[in-house]
Amino acid sequence: MGTPLLVILSGLILGGLLNVLIVRIPREGRLLGWPRCTRTGEALTWWQFIPVVGWVLQRGRARNGQPLHWIYPFVEVVCGLTLLRLYQLYGLGPAFYYLTFVCAVLVITGAIDWLYRYIYTAVIFGGVIVAFLFSLVTGMIDWRLMILGALAGGFVFLLFYLLARMLFPSAGVPFGLGDVYLAIFIGTAVGFLHLGAALFTGMILAGIVSAGILIVRATGRPTPTYIAYGSYLCLGVILFIASGGIGG
Repeated sequence: MGTPLLVILSGLILGGLLNVLIVRIPREGRLLGWPRCTRTGEALTWWQFIPVVGWVLQRGRARNGQPLHWIYPFVEVVCGLTLLRLYQLYGLGPAFYYLTFVCAVLVITGAIDWLYRYIYTAVIFGGVIVAFLFSLVTGMIDWRLMILGALAGGFVFLLFYLLARMLFPSAGVPFGLGDVYLAIFIGTAVGFLHLGAALFTGMILAGIVSAGILIVRATGRPTPTYIAYGSYLCLGVILFIASGGIGG
């Protein structure tokens, strides 16, 4: 079995483990114990826990017939492809493991924001601390650029948040403080020099979706009143990293 295939399988397994966190952090508030079905609460059998395959074999439905969310196999596929791409870019060196961790935090945050419209500060700031310490040890990114990135990302998105509060005083605010915290993590993870490009990718994705919603709304069709901005931001940064934006 070649290394690329092992990397993909490792990514799929990582995605399955991240799904456990994505389910448990907002729903159960615990991390230990055998995974349970999100619909029935029953303990999963071993084959249901197999990444992607378990979801397909169940035809996307729980035992009681309720649909299982598509985001769970999506998370596993994204992790598999992301790890393969990181391996192609960096081999199995420090950059591979550092960026795998960064992408894992982004996957957890983006998926939870999509499902529950909430960004957990414990995940974000835990990620900030680990990313900073990892980079100090390995020299991945200059610590001064990490601090500048965190400050710049937080400041810019704090301005967005305050502006949104003024423009939408009685409606759902497009930006939340969670997005500010997320920008701090992104600035720390990629550093000041890469911050603009990383954020821009996610903002473009969110902008395209928002424009699509406005177009559909103009036709009189029902549309969402909220978009998970943090989810698009996370996906955009993952795409930026997978494009080799951080460099070798």
